Amino acid sequence: MSFSQGWDAGFKSLLIYVGVVFFWLIFLERHFADPGTSVLLMNAVGIALGLGFFLYRRRICRVERAAAAVEVAALLAEDH
Repeated sequence: MSFSQGWDAGFKSLLIYVGVVFFWLIFLERHFADPGTSVLLMNAVGIALGLGFFLYRRRICRVERAAAAVEVAALLAEDH
């Protein structure tokens, strides 16, 4: 994963976290009796989704890099 790909995935992960926080506070907060429990669950869900997206993008970047390496090796093998 290059720096720019990591930066992009990290920023999108942050946006996912912020989106979860807004969604939680607007639609789910009122269903919890204890605000502390709600905030704890909100943070856990936001972090899990953001981290999950980042790891997904990291895996996709590795697969794309491996496919590109195979393609380059095949092109080099054709030349010889």
